[in-house]
Amino acid sequence: MHISRILTSVAMTSFALSMSASDFINTEPAENLFNFGVRIGMNASNRTFNNNYFDKWNVNSWGTGFDAGVVVNINMREFFSLQPGFFFQSRSGNYSLVEEYINNRDEKDNFIQIGDYRIYNFVIPVMASFRFSIADNLKWLVEAGPYAQFKLHATDADKIEVISQDLGGSINKESAKSNFTDFGVKMGTGIMLNNKYSFSIHYMAGATNVWKAPYEGGKNKAWTFTLGYDF
Repeated sequence: MHISRILTSVAMTSFALSMSASDFINTEPAENLFNFGVRIGMNASNRTFNNNYFDKWNVNSWGTGFDAGVVVNINMREFFSLQPGFFFQSRSGNYSLVEEYINNRDEKDNFIQIGDYRIYNFVIPVMASFRFSIADNLKWLVEAGPYAQFKLHATDADKIEVISQDLGGSINKESAKSNFTDFGVKMGTGIMLNNKYSFSIHYMAGATNVWKAPYEGGKNKAWTFTLGYDF
């Protein structure tokens, strides 16, 4: 008698869990194969410079900017879509850089640069977007995928002067310029209400060097915070 009750309880629990899982992950075919949405928000971004330079002081501060764009949802299932996007983005930042060198009086001296910059980019992410049902008309979003970034315009401060000193003590100076393109990974999470309204947070990690000369290194990174509406 007790065994039959236990087996009945186990069966009912398993059934409830399977029903709950099917509600959480809706594997039904999507109602619409395509739909698109708009996104707008702000970002906090940063970029670095090789620490082998400016070894006395090398600080790159986070700056703010905005994001605006459109996305296209290619809906494979109700819970999953491929989502290419097209964004116009601004980024900014501040830098404080100090390099020590020997001046013509054979004394230690500092080469100092302090500045700020703003850059405008066109960004194309291609995301795998998962939508999990956590309540009626409320979904949890989990997204990840690669992105390509193309520089449209930058202020004059989008370059850094780099010095080097040869064995004879001569100072050589050159301008470090940022690359036209950046490639990396975008990943994030958010919530969606009524299959239309969304709020998302993403992290963008650049995988290629910021600066054109390979020894100057550096990476881009950013947090984005966006509101969305899907049609």
